[in-house]
Amino acid sequence: MRNSLAGVRILDLTSYLSGPFATMTLAGLGADVIKVERRDGGDPARTFPPFCGPNGTSQVERTTDEDETVAILKRNRGKRSLTLNLEAPEGKALFLKLVAKSDVVIENLAPGVIEKWGLGFDALAARNPRVVMCSISGYGRAGPKKDLPAFDPIVQASSLTMATNGYPDRAPSRTGISFGDTVPALYAVIGILAALRERDRTGKGKKIDVAMHDSLVAMLMVEPVEYQLDWDFPLRTGSTIPRLTPCNVYKCKDGYVALNAAPPRLWRRLATLIDSQDLQDPKLVPLAGRLKRHKWIDASVAEWVVQFAVDDIVKLTASKGIPCGKVVEKLAELIEDPSLRERGMLKPLEHPATGVLAGLYAPSIPIASEAEPSIPLKRAPALGEHTAAILSEELGLTADQIQDLSRSNII
Repeated sequence: MRNSLAGVRILDLTSYLSGPFATMTLAGLGADVIKVERRDGGDPARTFPPFCGPNGTSQVERTTDEDETVAILKRNRGKRSLTLNLEAPEGKALFLKLVAKSDVVIENLAPGVIEKWGLGFDALAARNPRVVMCSISGYGRAGPKKDLPAFDPIVQASSLTMATNGYPDRAPSRTGISFGDTVPALYAVIGILAALRERDRTGKGKKIDVAMHDSLVAMLMVEPVEYQLDWDFPLRTGSTIPRLTPCNVYKCKDGYVALNAAPPRLWRRLATLIDSQDLQDPKLVPLAGRLKRHKWIDASVAEWVVQFAVDDIVKLTASKGIPCGKVVEKLAELIEDPSLRERGMLKPLEHPATGVLAGLYAPSIPIASEAEPSIPLKRAPALGEHTAAILSEELGLTADQIQDLSRSNII
């Protein structure tokens, strides 16, 4: 899988998380990703702590010129870095020359910026009719909210995601993972791959529009959320799913487990394992029967689970084919997970100047095949690390020309 997109070149104009996560995934599948950034600081995420470098790995602010933000080191892996001033005519001209030799341009700029630069899809297609352009934005590049700025918490709020996360007696809350960024990123990857496949048939590129808001609504509405209102369930139900009882997080002697025995065949196994005549009532086998008594069933399962240590209940339920897993609450335990280790999912994070960073890890691309394990990525580049090489090798510029561009603040 790591060479599946070999020969595909992507010009990456994205920043923060959604776009960089998408292009990191594409890089892991073999695409040549060139991240194009401003010469005066680059991706704004480069200013976000924590920073790491010669003086440590958890600094609140930069202490040396070599310091890099940890987020950038994770998200820019597998890419080449080019600095370019796209507001200057010379920078725009160089970018369009690269467009002519590329397959994809992806951006998540603020509304109107790409058009202000004169680099909208029509301009790109005029230079390369086969180019695919993907835009990621808060509410899409068309529609009544197209000009609204957005970040992950904003679209989590507007998409009902926050309203469904947490407990009914507490305020709506953001999910711990930035789904408002990572979900649209994966839709962008899907859209790009589909557009490249379509181009194989038509010979023409196309414009892709991915909205962060739409992406979260798609995740929400694939579930039957309407029933919660009809059946007087609150939108926020914590870790339980009332219509799928028992499905919840339960306390053990030494921690917590998540358990789901909602399907009738699994419920029979659990009721037998608990050895309760009341729970083995045939009327409770259909989910409809359990739905009417979901609070009692949930409490009964909780009363049984709390007698066990985490490892013991996981082992016991696994012996009966009942899905149950430990709630991992410590990062160190996750890093030591034997499954992740064997599948090669976590790799030590590297700094372009200081090398491997002790105690910091980054994920491989979680797509494996029989021939290849999970896909690792090369370290993230320093800002502009490949500028001279790209301009020389791809556009044929001389060393003197490159030096002139640098003196003119173009690169």
